[in-house]
Amino acid sequence: MTSPDRLLPEQVAQAPELLVLAQLDTALWTLDIALAAAHPELLDELARRSDRPSLKAARLVCDRAHALRRSIERYRRVLDAELAPPPDSDKLPF
Repeated sequence: MTSPDRLLPEQVAQAPELLVLAQLDTALWTLDIALAAAHPELLDELARRSDRPSLKAARLVCDRAHALRRSIERYRRVLDAELAPPPDSDKLPF
């Protein structure tokens, strides 16, 4: 699997977008930390009814960031499957 932490030059040559996705991973993680620091209430699911507008907006950003993170992970899995070397035909049983 293409790890965003350990991209090899060969992987980047095959799929340059992996560099941008790695940066985006870091940005989304940083965003989570910053929003949690600014709005500790984000960690309290029970407080949603009394959220002030900025907290509601922060929750929406977090939700969308998590959805984007899942989409990126799905893209990486598909890309890994496409870039995987074909099975060795010499080892086929027929």
